[in-house]
Amino acid sequence: MGDEQGNLENTSNQRESWKEEELLRDSRILENTRSFIVEYNLKTKQCYVDPAQRRHVYGNWSKRLKTSADFHRVVLKEDIPLLKSFFDFSNLKAGDSRRVDARFYVKAHTYEWFRVSLVCYGDAKGHKERVLITFTNAEKELETIRKMKFLLAKDPLTHMPNLDSFIQMTEELIQSHPGMRFAVIRMDINKFRIINEIYGTKEGDNILRYIGVKIQEWAGPAQGESTYCRVSSDMFCVCIEYNKEDIQELVSFMQASLKGYPIRFEMVMSFGIYVTDEEDQEGRTPVITLMDRAVTAQQTVKNSYLSNVAYYDEKIQKKEAAEKEILSEMKHALGTEQFKVYLQPKCEMDTGKIIGAEALVRWIHPQKGVISPGDFVPVFEKNGFISELDAFILEATCKTLRRWLDEKKPVYPISVNVSRADLYNPNLLDQIQSCVAKYDIPHDLISFELTESAFISDNMQLCNLASLLQKNHFRVLMDDFGSGYSSLNTLREIPVDVLKIDLKFLPPSSDDLRGNTILRCVVDMARQLGLEVIVEGVETKDQVDFLLSIGCRFAQGFYFYRPMPISDYEQALAKG
Repeated sequence: MGDEQGNLENTSNQRESWKEEELLRDSRILENTRSFIVEYNLKTKQCYVDPAQRRHVYGNWSKRLKTSADFHRVVLKEDIPLLKSFFDFSNLKAGDSRRVDARFYVKAHTYEWFRVSLVCYGDAKGHKERVLITFTNAEKELETIRKMKFLLAKDPLTHMPNLDSFIQMTEELIQSHPGMRFAVIRMDINKFRIINEIYGTKEGDNILRYIGVKIQEWAGPAQGESTYCRVSSDMFCVCIEYNKEDIQELVSFMQASLKGYPIRFEMVMSFGIYVTDEEDQEGRTPVITLMDRAVTAQQTVKNSYLSNVAYYDEKIQKKEAAEKEILSEMKHALGTEQFKVYLQPKCEMDTGKIIGAEALVRWIHPQKGVISPGDFVPVFEKNGFISELDAFILEATCKTLRRWLDEKKPVYPISVNVSRADLYNPNLLDQIQSCVAKYDIPHDLISFELTESAFISDNMQLCNLASLLQKNHFRVLMDDFGSGYSSLNTLREIPVDVLKIDLKFLPPSSDDLRGNTILRCVVDMARQLGLEVIVEGVETKDQVDFLLSIGCRFAQGFYFYRPMPISDYEQALAKG
């Protein structure tokens, strides 16, 4: 019996020795992986701590940790509840595993993230016997993940939520408060670009951070349920429970905050507000649509000195509905030839003789009749369809010129407009040349009008295009001269052949000596530069007399002819 007991004790000692060797071997394997292991025996309540622990975590756990509950002594207080739950082995079964991330004390005043993995092993009968826990320093990995999550959710400049986060949070806010009305407020600084140009982008960024702080100050905890974000550039958005007084308070707070910013520039914000209705409250309207409606309202007061706050109302809603209808019908209208080319003659003022025409577009709708270009052209400019329409007008014009040439009719040059959107088409010149060649049109019979506002917005693009057109023997006209702010500079830089002066911007008047002097000087300057001048918008006999007196020869306007169908233009030519 004694020998048997001795053999059992030897076997038990060998088993314990084997376990310790196994753990040491596992420890050596983990040595170079920023990891260490701990084994806790559920039956004996004994805890084995890998000696490598002292290289990774502060203190000697072998001396300090007596039970699994003692792990909270070396864990950041904030993570203690998580670890208590993790190290609760009461419901653990053999074969179970767990994983958790928590911060452990690594050196004085420093905690780092560790990934803790746990596996429960059973005895020969399958009862839980011991728990093997692996601690792996994941500070760098988790820090990278946290940074990535932050970058994905936050605006890097202001540390406010970014647009994606705002959309998600606002959706949750609206859906969790059914029946509550919310106000989506879009705001930005008028002429912020000028601030960047004068003070530099560094100061501009400081202003954006300042605005972000002020928005969070106001719309944060004090205001209860709210979401906010920096959309992009100087554009910010806030969503709060609708209350007109709160909105006015936010507007006043932001304006007062900007006045208090230490910069010698009057910063004014404009605000667009959309208030949710029943359909929105049921979560059926995307948040981005609510924001778009706030933007639409804001555009009505952008850069206005009379008002800086606008609500999305029925008038704006009707305008939007009309634009949507235009967008839904535009392709069909082009395919069914609802767009017609009209010609407005250009005349010699002293004789009234037609010397050419400008090709314009009219939409003749089968049910609605004539749709004004002012209703559809701005919409097409925004969505880019204007380029397709320009191509249609150019082809229709070339086709008409070809017919006149074939029929041996008198033919005078026709000018077509180049929209701002066309400037970014790298194939524009090739498309023009291809169309003109298709109908074999002499290049002196077709010219191209470029607006002065387009000259100002993208000088280089226009300069290149004008030069290429001239090299290919097309005439270039600068349209709407006088409507911009850099007219003289554009004249110096952009190669043009004809200056079109719009009397909307430089109206002659017997009472306006200064205006008349300016107009006289512009005409004289154009003459000295070797440019032909055409005055458009001429409506009265007095205007004709004045223009003739200062040396203008050619004009375009209602005094002579309104835009007309091609057949009427042919009749006007026939009458001489």
